[in-house]
Amino acid sequence: MNASKQRQPNLFVEISHFLISNKLTALLLLTILISALCVVQITHLTRQQLILQDELLQQRDELDLQWRYLVVEEEFYSQHARIEEIAKMQLEMKRPTSKDEQVIVLP
Repeated sequence: MNASKQRQPNLFVEISHFLISNKLTALLLLTILISALCVVQITHLTRQQLILQDELLQQRDELDLQWRYLVVEEEFYSQHARIEEIAKMQLEMKRPTSKDEQVIVLP
């Protein structure tokens, strides 16, 4: 009966007494816990930076594609034949002949 009435040892109390009596072990345990938390934090920050890098690379590719389309469009609109055709058809312009030319002499 005496054995059954004895109190069960509390694990937390036993660990606390052990850590207090062995300060080096407590210091090493604390160092391990801090190190583990730092690893988790750095891993999280690294993943965030990789996600941001992927988004920026995708944005760069989209901007590069838009730039290529604009270069092609600029080349299309700057063709001399196209400009001449628009001048003739829409603006009804024509090349001047020698009869249409007038020379102005300034004193």
